[in-house]
Amino acid sequence: MMAMEFVTIVVAALEKLQVPYMVVGSFSSNVYGEPRSTHDADFVIELRDRSINSITAAIGEEFKLDPQMSFETVTSTARYRLSHRSTSFTIELFMLSDDPHDQARFGRRVQRDIGDGKTTFVPSAEDVVITKLRWSKQARRQKDLDDAATVMAVQAGHLDLEYIRHWSDQHKTRDIFERLLLEAREFE
Repeated sequence: MMAMEFVTIVVAALEKLQVPYMVVGSFSSNVYGEPRSTHDADFVIELRDRSINSITAAIGEEFKLDPQMSFETVTSTARYRLSHRSTSFTIELFMLSDDPHDQARFGRRVQRDIGDGKTTFVPSAEDVVITKLRWSKQARRQKDLDDAATVMAVQAGHLDLEYIRHWSDQHKTRDIFERLLLEAREFE
């Protein structure tokens, strides 16, 4: 199976159960930037009164749930991990947190084609940039910085820069954002 097929299985299960969600991580940056391969898929979900077991049952027996919820330090959110039994592909289900930006980006999520004609909820391009900048600073992960730069370059002229600046000020990533914006403008 390919990554897209795994994502489609999870999206179908979440939609069947009417669990609000959005696909984040590399899948969302691929929507707005240059696609790169990945060995996992990340979702933010609003569990409400549902149990994680109802979601894993709907996803199917091909995936094994790690029953221990963990805390992801980069995103500061609780998550569950599902592993595909016959491959190394991982699905991470992050719980929607009370973080102000997490709430804002979830409220602004949009439906986009993520490939192969599959439409699903993803964050806005601006929220992908904001989140990638935040993660790049917290975890010092170059791939997040590269993803933010790529989205900014591909989406140049179509981004709400003031919205990004607002959250970049909140997350203390404004200097990184302005540097990447200057670099993106050099390629226009």
